Amino acid sequence: MPPNNSDRDWEVFGRTDPYFAVLTAPEYHGQLSEPAREKFFASGRKHVEAVLSIIRDRLHPSFHPARTLDFGCGVGRLVIPLASLCDQVVGVDVSEAMLDEARRNCAVAGVTNVELVKGDDQLSRVSGSFDFIHSYIVLQHIPVKRGEQLVSRMTERLSPGGVCMFHITYDAGLADPVSRLRYWVRVNVPVARRFLNLARGRTSPGPLMQMNEYSLTRILDLLRRAGCGEVHVRFSDHGGVKGALIFSRKSDPGVFD
Repeated sequence: MPPNNSDRDWEVFGRTDPYFAVLTAPEYHGQLSEPAREKFFASGRKHVEAVLSIIRDRLHPSFHPARTLDFGCGVGRLVIPLASLCDQVVGVDVSEAMLDEARRNCAVAGVTNVELVKGDDQLSRVSGSFDFIHSYIVLQHIPVKRGEQLVSRMTERLSPGGVCMFHITYDAGLADPVSRLRYWVRVNVPVARRFLNLARGRTSPGPLMQMNEYSLTRILDLLRRAGCGEVHVRFSDHGGVKGALIFSRKSDPGVFD
C-alpha cells in the first residue's frame, strides 16, 4: 500500500471541506453561514494581534513587518489581517484549491497586496526576503524530515533583524506503541479512515490529517544555524495535542561562555 501523501491529501481537503480543514470545528463544515464566516475570520484577526503582541513584548518592541510570508495559508484566514498591517504578504499553500478559495476571500475583503503561490519543498515560487515569516497549525501535518527542511529554507529568507514564528506539535498522544500503530492504520487503511470520518460527522471517505511530532530541540538548532540568536516559546494544547509556538529573531546577541 502506498504511503499517505500529505500534498495529495490537502488538495482533497481544499476541494471538499476547506474551512473545516483549517479549523476543525463543526460550524466550519461545508458552505459557511454568515455568522460562521465572521467567526472564522475574526479568529484570524485575533491570532495575528496576539502573535504581534508577543513579538513586541518579548523580541522586538517596535516590530512592524513590511513583507510577510505566511506558510500554509489555507483559505486566507491569517493572510487577510496581515495584509492590513504589511506592505506585502506572500501566502504559500500546497493546495491549489485552498489558494483559489484564498483568492476569492481576498477579493471579497478588498485586499490587493497579497501574492498567493503554490508551495513545494524548495519554495521555488517564493522570491525575495521577509522581515516576518509565520506558520501556524501547518507543520504538524507535514512529515518531519520535509518540515525541518522547509523551516531551514524559510529561515534562509528571513532578513537580518526579522522575526519568524513556527508552530510545531511535539506530543500528539502517540507515545505508546499501540497508539502509534492505531494512528498508522487510520492514516494508511482506507476502511479504518472511513469509519473515523463517519464518527466525526464527515460523509466523505477522504484522507485523515497527518499529525506528526517534531523535536523542539531540532527546531531550536535549525534556528541557531540560521543565525537566530533570540527565542521565545509559548506552549499550545489543542484537545490534548501539545505544541509550541517558537518565536525567534534573526540577530546574534552574543554567545555566553
